[in-house]
Amino acid sequence: MMQIDQNLCAALYLLGFNFLGGDLFSGEIAEIKGDMTIKLVHPPGEELKFVVELPGEKQMTFSVDRHQIVNLAERWQ
Repeated sequence: MMQIDQNLCAALYLLGFNFLGGDLFSGEIAEIKGDMTIKLVHPPGEELKFVVELPGEKQMTFSVDRHQIVNLAERWQ
C-alpha cells in the first residue's frame, strides 16, 4: 500500500473507505462501493484525486488536498 499519513488514514477509515493494496502505477489507496464507486488515488508524480466511477463506465475526477479529507472527517464526528 502507498505511504499515507496517519491523519489521512484515520479520516478515510472514519468516512467508510476500504483500503486497497494499490500498486505504484495505479496509486489506488482506498474506495467506497455502492451505486457508484469512489476511489482515492495518488498516481506517481500527480496530485491526490478522487475518482468517481458512475454507472455506464463514466468517470469524474476531482483533485483533493489531504487536509480537506481530514477536515471533513473531523466535522463528520
